[in-house]
Amino acid sequence: MSKKRLVLVLLVLLTGCGPGLTQTLGTETLTVSPMPSATPTATPTATATPTVTPTVTATPTVTPTTTATPTVTPTMNTTPTVTATPTPPPTSTPGPEAYYPRLILVDQDEQWVYVYENGEQIHSIPCSTGKEGEETYTPAWEGEVGYYVGTFFSFGVYADEGWYLFDHYGGMLIHGAPYTMEDGEKVYQELDALGVRPMSHGCIRLPPEDAGWLTEWNPEGAHMIITPPPFAH
Repeated sequence: MSKKRLVLVLLVLLTGCGPGLTQTLGTETLTVSPMPSATPTATPTATATPTVTPTVTATPTVTPTTTATPTVTPTMNTTPTVTATPTPPPTSTPGPEAYYPRLILVDQDEQWVYVYENGEQIHSIPCSTGKEGEETYTPAWEGEVGYYVGTFFSFGVYADEGWYLFDHYGGMLIHGAPYTMEDGEKVYQELDALGVRPMSHGCIRLPPEDAGWLTEWNPEGAHMIITPPPFAH
């Protein structure tokens, strides 16, 4: 194709000549058929697919509530204080001293003499009563002290401050310890038995000084009680 014809074709294309345009170029007749209109290719419109943004539902953070465990304070069981009801002291049965203004009690179990005046004990004295034997033991007895004998001699010994009580295989007296006389001096016999054991022939022996005290107190007429001997007879 010549350049002239090519230019013509281009002009026709640019000027948009209508269909069936016939152009005579020189000796050649050029029929230009219009180019079919290009059917526009539909550019698909992109449908925006919505981006689903997931809604994040915040899961609440559960903060555990600490339930305070109550501190159990132990309740002390207080033992009630028991108030002791005072027990009244036993009522003592009045002794024989309560019935006599003056009393001499000879306890043969203890080998002891107790002297009371107006219910009060005023003196106590160790003694030795009659030793075991039918004619020598001191029997239980109750009565009033008799007359004053003073010094006497019996069974080969002397005794002072004698007071008559009653008869039992002879006269029964309360008196000082027996003694012998050696070079004008009194030598007392069996003082170790006083307050310990029966050693007399039935009388109630006392230490010399206590026998003197009894005489000064003047027991005549005072009530005397002698308990049973500490052995069978």
